Amino acid sequence: MSLKPEQEWLLVGCGLIAHADEILDMGEWDAALRLIDETIDGEDRDTWREIIADQDALEERFARLPPLDQGHHLEVLHRCWKMALVDGGDSEIEETVHDRIARALGVSEAEAALLRERWTREAIERAELVAGLAAVFTNLDGHLDFQEAIHFDNILERLPLSMGRRLELSNLLHKPPRLDPLADKLASLDADDRLATLHQLVPLVAASQRGGRERDAFFELAGRAKVPLAEAERLLNHESGT
Repeated sequence: MSLKPEQEWLLVGCGLIAHADEILDMGEWDAALRLIDETIDGEDRDTWREIIADQDALEERFARLPPLDQGHHLEVLHRCWKMALVDGGDSEIEETVHDRIARALGVSEAEAALLRERWTREAIERAELVAGLAAVFTNLDGHLDFQEAIHFDNILERLPLSMGRRLELSNLLHKPPRLDPLADKLASLDADDRLATLHQLVPLVAASQRGGRERDAFFELAGRAKVPLAEAERLLNHESGT
């Protein structure tokens, strides 16, 4: 397996964060698989899936990671912190693991803490966007199907928001916001966040039982967000197993 140093740091660091609480939950595993698919081509994907699933293997890799150019330090730390937030919020143990990765990169704990505060604020803003878009897609055809409502609740549970805020946003299920302002905000995000946001909407699109309207809207939204059609199709096909 021939990976660039920054790719190996990303995979190992995110894997360690996912295992921080010694439980690799569905949201973390899904995020890890997406990272593998984005980073690695071909047969090496299966090998890295095995490594990511094995905390001991990750520790062994971490102990012998290659030197990393300083220009990639923040990228690695940011992506690792995003992994900490995929299951609905961070924890002290995840902060501890993130500090450990930061120290290995030569970043102080004080600086890492400041970065986490900033990145968490940004994640909360994106979480509000995800909730709004999820409400729009749930109501897109004018019918609220049971499976769509379940997926909407599951999305809310995994957003890095307080319980009170999640309860407030649950009201969007019955009074969704307008799509255009949300689409404009999505288009303003960086490429990784645009793709991650679309990825969170995929279960809603796949759950629809009323034809292809949701798929068409998904592709239209992806186009407005400057996500290539092939990438949007890959997201939907991955969910359906095709």
